Amino acid sequence: MGWRLVLGGAGLAVLGVLATLWAAPQIPVLWSEGFPAPVWDGKAQVVEVDGQSSPLPPAAPPSGAAHQRFEGSGGRALLAMRGTQVIAEAYGPGITRDTQLNSYSLVKTLVGVLVLKAVAEGHIADLDTPLPELLGDTAPPVRLDEVLSMTAGLSLGHEPPKDEKDASFDDDTFSPFSPVARLHAFGIERLLPRIRTNPSLRGQFHYQSVNTALLGLVAERAYGMPLPDLLAREIWQPAGAAPASWRRNPASGRATAYCCLYARAQDWLHVGRFLLTNGTETAPLLAPDLWQRWILPQLDAGQRRKGVYGWHLRHDVLDRPGASLQGPFAYLAGHGGQVVYLLPEQDITVVRFGAEPQLLHSTLYDLFP
Repeated sequence: MGWRLVLGGAGLAVLGVLATLWAAPQIPVLWSEGFPAPVWDGKAQVVEVDGQSSPLPPAAPPSGAAHQRFEGSGGRALLAMRGTQVIAEAYGPGITRDTQLNSYSLVKTLVGVLVLKAVAEGHIADLDTPLPELLGDTAPPVRLDEVLSMTAGLSLGHEPPKDEKDASFDDDTFSPFSPVARLHAFGIERLLPRIRTNPSLRGQFHYQSVNTALLGLVAERAYGMPLPDLLAREIWQPAGAAPASWRRNPASGRATAYCCLYARAQDWLHVGRFLLTNGTETAPLLAPDLWQRWILPQLDAGQRRKGVYGWHLRHDVLDRPGASLQGPFAYLAGHGGQVVYLLPEQDITVVRFGAEPQLLHSTLYDLFP
């Protein structure tokens, strides 16, 4: 009797494993890769982004409150630039100027800018273009501007379908069984025919990496070249950033548009300033009016104070009474507190990487008292 119970239990366990793998085939992929490391360890599958390094002269670390806040939040890198001069530079334990750090979602903004550039150059008619016109009939029936602002209300079709409030593509609902886990394991192409739009979610902001994955496809098809090559040509090389490594989806072989570009902090300072100045005078990144709408859109102080997500770029305002630094700013943000600040009116660029978030506004107030 005992051996029958053992065999029966083993059989049930095997069936349970098989059922789990059938329902969530992404689990073995996620298990084998693990969560993307915050510091490059040479283990991830990557594609290379060509660069053209322009070394920055070293600067002294920040002092006082800026230094304390950086150390107290597990800071890995902090660089501040006013104009073309680096005024502060610091690194955490085990991190050097040449350490490649994980961008996490910082790279989302660069993919968004590439799509805006495709519109500016006429590769895409306008921001109102329906996605099926760009990606084919299997794409969800939403406009390009909705995908750029993450207001498309996307979710994954289910059998049977969930109710209309299903927002399981949201990044904050991540689990090994979630649609965003399937996206990370298998890539956007495999999921594309099953992505749908929920009417009750459309028009509302939902932070969903699937939007950026779609934009990556849009950019590739608009320019007819792989995303890493496009990023290198249009932003990374002209900005003076060194070669970088971008996480490759193990199933599709494509760069993961929404995450995981491993590069040095000083490369992000180069790229941040390139975005801040709209490229160069002789080769602007975007048409001036489009760049202005992207980096400093017309928002009242109340809107900015709440924090606004624009076209794959976040917006806020500095308004602390008595502080020398005032006014609107834009910023790129990534998991765990990776931030690139863009302050066009003050000609300031700041890059911060760390193990946990730093206070968003206080970081700037500390650096520029």
